Amino acid sequence: MLFAKQSSHRRTLSMYTGVPALLRLALAFSLTIAAALPTFSQSGWKPGPDRTVVVKGLGDPDVSFDGKRYLLTGSWGPSGNKIIKIWRTPDLGKVFSAATYDPSKVDRKHDYCRIWAPDISHTTTESTITFSAMQYEEGGECPCLNCLRGQQDVTTWTATAPLGSLDFGTPQPINAGTRLPRTHNPRACPPEGCNHAIRIDSATYRGALGDWFLYTWFKDGNNVAAFPLNRPEAVRNILIPLTNYANPLSDATYEERINEAPDVFMRNGRSYLVYSRGSTQRSYGLSYLMSDDSFDFSKSDGVYSLSTPVFSETGPGCVNGDGKGNFRREPLVENMGHSSVIERGGNYYIYFHVGRWRGENCAGLERKVNRQQLRFRPDGTIESLTDLFLVWSRMPGRYYSLDVKLKDGTWIKPCVSSAILGQTPSYRFTGVCASANNRLVHKSEIETVRLAHSADNRWTDGKGEGARSFAYDGGEYLLLEDESKGSAPVSFTWTETGRANERFTLDLVRGNNSIISPCADEDTMGRAHAFRFDGVCPSQPGGAVDVARIKWVRLCSTSAWRNIGPATTICKRVPFDQTAKRIHMDMGGG
Repeated sequence: MLFAKQSSHRRTLSMYTGVPALLRLALAFSLTIAAALPTFSQSGWKPGPDRTVVVKGLGDPDVSFDGKRYLLTGSWGPSGNKIIKIWRTPDLGKVFSAATYDPSKVDRKHDYCRIWAPDISHTTTESTITFSAMQYEEGGECPCLNCLRGQQDVTTWTATAPLGSLDFGTPQPINAGTRLPRTHNPRACPPEGCNHAIRIDSATYRGALGDWFLYTWFKDGNNVAAFPLNRPEAVRNILIPLTNYANPLSDATYEERINEAPDVFMRNGRSYLVYSRGSTQRSYGLSYLMSDDSFDFSKSDGVYSLSTPVFSETGPGCVNGDGKGNFRREPLVENMGHSSVIERGGNYYIYFHVGRWRGENCAGLERKVNRQQLRFRPDGTIESLTDLFLVWSRMPGRYYSLDVKLKDGTWIKPCVSSAILGQTPSYRFTGVCASANNRLVHKSEIETVRLAHSADNRWTDGKGEGARSFAYDGGEYLLLEDESKGSAPVSFTWTETGRANERFTLDLVRGNNSIISPCADEDTMGRAHAFRFDGVCPSQPGGAVDVARIKWVRLCSTSAWRNIGPATTICKRVPFDQTAKRIHMDMGGG
């Protein structure tokens, strides 16, 4: 009996070697990782929405479902990335050791090292594992990587086992002896082009327009390509790191020449491509693209940020010593990437690894895999996994401070002091209490947020001070005032473009395309990420505007490359909804 096909289309690859096997793959019916199969769980327990540590020491997670159980695997750091560990879980809760796969033991002729990013998929008869590694003669030495004498690079291998078994056999190359995209050991690119070398992070998508295989290839950084399984010769480059907006010869600061780890899922007739951007030791994070139930993903249709690295505004944290730094030019504390999305009971859960950094050149790393429930906005875009936009109306002459109460009852006072906030009536919290020795606090740990204000910024004299607490539900936005306050109140929030030292302005566009510019200028907006609009444009004479005539909101970011040369401006326009309590503008840069 075939398993019912579900709405999540990730982790369905059953990869064999050679062209005939690839064509068989295109015709094979594969299981998906969706959670609505009759035997998907032995209990009614459901994972909570909060960020939860699943396995310490694991990176590059992959979650799949074989018809009876969920399986979790990834890059196993404690082994020196020489073996693959696999865990089972009946309900996405506790994990239990299921198997260990050592390619060097089952292959009598070769050993393997730098084993990264394994992916397990299932058909009705067998399970397939694909993984990235360097292969060398048995008993030999692991080849050096990115060294002057090195002639070899990492590439992708595959092995199979009967369905229900995790006893995977000898690794095999993909499409060996062909001119198709394939396993490719040499450091140099194949004659057909660098995108024909399947290097790392393979994944499969099955959608309304056919089945696709995705992978990461190397040239001038990390890129993502894909091809239809029934036409593997039709290779398409899906993700190329963006060039710098101000300097076409450089890369976009926040992408750092790296797009990798593609992961595709579907929800409510829409396809999502989630991927990692940036260097793991710098501005590493998650972004995504969207498409209407098709594989027509394109950055030109919009790049959305899913996570923001945790930087320290006050130090410490790790700092790269090579002068390159990261786009914030601030010490790095924590970041996240390489995800796998799975559906269970109508909810979508994302598994990802979190890196906590320390020391000079960010050499110290603690890595672990976490699970968190995805939350979707009304328009289908995904809420940030890390950001919490805190917004309130400006109180003239007041200085602000933020305290947080954790779910365990602990108060952190202040989490963000007036030394950072000043008189700015908003704050984008990304996971660190900068005024509490840079204590890491994920937003899902927070129960209550308290806004304190002072007339004299002294905080100890008890004069002209006030505070109010607000319950927090775990989302990415919290208004720190009564909803009814003000006329036509709406909060504008946004993510940045990823350029250093950018500043923002806000314009309003009427139905006749006339523009109120600026509604809020750089002095009003500064480097904030939110603005509370109550029908008044503070940078316009008279201030008040006819809200009924407003059709669009335009946010503009201005930055000069390395603070030299002419400044360039990037704008994004979104519809103005008079009934909305919040309008979000994603500039794509985290």
